Amino acid sequence: MHRTQSHQRKAKHLMRKKGFMSSINGVSHLTRRAKRRLYCKLQLWMWRKRREKCRFGILRAKKQACGISSGSCLSVKTHSQKNKSKVVSPLVGCDAGGSEDRGRKNCLLKLCESVSMSKTFIASSSLQNLVTDTNVFAGNATVPTATVPSQKTETLVQLSDVTDPVKHSHTVNPALSIDADARGLTTHFKEPRTSVLAQRLAIDDPSGQLTSVPQDQAANKDDESITSKMKTASSSASQTDASVKVLTKDIHEFLNDFYKIYGSFIPLQKSDVLRHLKRRFNTDFSDRKNVIFTEVTKCRTAIIQRSVPSFRVVYKKHTLTLDDLSTLADQNWLNDQVMNMYGELIMESAHHKVHFLNSFFHRQLMTKGYDGVKRWTKQVDLFSKGLLLVPIHLEVHWCLVTADVVKKKICLYDSQGNALLKVARNILKYLMTEAKEKKQTAFESGWALSFDEKSPQQTNENDCGVFVLEYSRCLALEKPLQFSQKDIPKIRKRIYKELCDCKLHEQG
Repeated sequence: MHRTQSHQRKAKHLMRKKGFMSSINGVSHLTRRAKRRLYCKLQLWMWRKRREKCRFGILRAKKQACGISSGSCLSVKTHSQKNKSKVVSPLVGCDAGGSEDRGRKNCLLKLCESVSMSKTFIASSSLQNLVTDTNVFAGNATVPTATVPSQKTETLVQLSDVTDPVKHSHTVNPALSIDADARGLTTHFKEPRTSVLAQRLAIDDPSGQLTSVPQDQAANKDDESITSKMKTASSSASQTDASVKVLTKDIHEFLNDFYKIYGSFIPLQKSDVLRHLKRRFNTDFSDRKNVIFTEVTKCRTAIIQRSVPSFRVVYKKHTLTLDDLSTLADQNWLNDQVMNMYGELIMESAHHKVHFLNSFFHRQLMTKGYDGVKRWTKQVDLFSKGLLLVPIHLEVHWCLVTADVVKKKICLYDSQGNALLKVARNILKYLMTEAKEKKQTAFESGWALSFDEKSPQQTNENDCGVFVLEYSRCLALEKPLQFSQKDIPKIRKRIYKELCDCKLHEQG
């Protein structure tokens, strides 16, 4: 009995010396096996709690991804008591066993590799939540050997300076130690110094050197660049929309004004729209013709559908209605009102050195003779003019007879090549009678007749009147007859505008 009690005392003393059973002393009603089992469960539960805290801290550290200076290298080693295994972060670098220079070079190489992998896990002052009993050391290239205490997990954070010919302005001088007991984590700072903002390492320099970029600054730059791009895109889109609206509005205004001035879109040419837009915006819109002409077509359709106001052109004793002007559209035959008013504009443009006789003159001369047209030149001295223009209407055809008063030469111009010299003789007979009546004996004889065979010719049956007006214009302004059938559509539109503007344009 005494021996049994002695053995029990020795066992308790041995267990107390080894640290066993200390947490459940005083529970005497349990057996030794039950006490050991309860103690193991308690240790297992504590180990699991510490492991969960460790995992949570590592995950949080990865999410935060705090920065370090470009001249430092970071290595984290985690030792576990149970499996004695080491968990090394992706930034394992400096070799503790090598020389100082070799350790610095290896540290730099490892750091560059980790940067190229675009994943940098960084430790900062918030590592108090990472593990229990963490020590932070600041040294050169050597790493002190870490001892593993029982029933605890230790993380060694090594910050070692890297030898670099370029000294960066941001350096890390950690003087921080974190001590924790089993009840919780308590942080103690030794020799507080200026805290360094987390930084991001980047290799942007063409020489391959490491440059440190503050993470907040880099993030701000990224945000600013994205914002600027979005603003640029939105502004360009808004500017495009605005330019299209402004362009469309200007086209509509131009067409409305055009319709008010000319009463129709008969004289409208594509070049008119492009010329107006170029003058208005100082930009060449040749590359956007399709869009512009599509909008012009829409606007024209909308304007034409409106009620047509009464439109007329009045110039001196001439009056033109929209029906008269419509004879200039397409391949219509010109009427006398258009011929006579345009002749008036020709005389004004030639400063009355040219006289344009009325289109009814020849018909009246043929039906009533000289007495029927005697009063037509009562206030006009024909022989003081340089050139006489006489449009001849032959039922279904127009031609032109000219009289060069200085050269005393009468010439016939016919766009169909008809040498109707009889018509020219009628004008010659009239001029000789007029010279005798006005006592201009120098012009009573000596006249010559001719037919211009080189004058431009028409290729259809409808444009003879336009040819006569263009003959008259060129001869009065002393311009060569350099036009052809393909120019007639543009000439029709130009004549329409000149009649509405009551003056001849510089370029025909």
